[in-house]
Amino acid sequence: MALSYGTKDYIEGGVITGVICLNVAIGFWQEYNAYACKRSFVMVQQFVFADSGFREKTVDSLRSLSSPSAAVLRNGDIGVKTIPSGPVVPGDIIQLTTGDIVPADVRIFEAYNFAALEAILTGEPIPVIKEIELIEGEQGIGDRINMAFSGTEVTKGRARGIVVSTGMGTEMGAIAAAMQRKPKKPNRSIDPKKNKWNPIKGSALRTWDGVGKFLGLTEGTPLQRKLAKLAYILFGCALLLAIIVFGVNKFNVTHEVQIYAISLGE
Repeated sequence: MALSYGTKDYIEGGVITGVICLNVAIGFWQEYNAYACKRSFVMVQQFVFADSGFREKTVDSLRSLSSPSAAVLRNGDIGVKTIPSGPVVPGDIIQLTTGDIVPADVRIFEAYNFAALEAILTGEPIPVIKEIELIEGEQGIGDRINMAFSGTEVTKGRARGIVVSTGMGTEMGAIAAAMQRKPKKPNRSIDPKKNKWNPIKGSALRTWDGVGKFLGLTEGTPLQRKLAKLAYILFGCALLLAIIVFGVNKFNVTHEVQIYAISLGE
């Protein structure tokens, strides 16, 4: 756009300006709608949870939806008791049948044609057949066929196992913790008591963090950061190609040279 206006090709510049403005408008509208939905959800939460009694009932209802029941054998009881999965603790014996959602990470010691769907953990759409054989060495989630993991669905058969971890100690909890964890960046301190260069070094790194956040290079998901880097690399290549074209023509920027440089850059 700047190149077009700089060479007084206002029609070309106007077209590129229109495309850029349309792109920005669509992106802004999408971001605004996402923000509005998030704000509405927060307002609904504040309204719903305003009354303490209703809040407790709502939380209990949500807990009953997200935490299915578990068939547990504990304290030397002969029969199996069905309890909410919240009170399940390591050491409990869990009985699993077709259609159950596994309430915790369970080490299976008895299985009859037992299989579980672990797509939420591994992305594998095919149910995994479970066995009771001992698995030696460090294995990935998909290779631990003697384990039933929290949140996975039993697709066939039945089994019994002992609970080895619950809550944030499960594989599902580890994924949730990784998504919420925001690692603290080192060398950002500006305290001169620890090091006399801290104010300069820390300020420079914090400035870089701010610039990187604005450009999308240090914030967001790994995919978003890679796409942002790719966009700036392509932008730099476009500028370089335009300079090469102008250099070949000894910077005698005619209309044909300008069109060729802009087309090559795009």
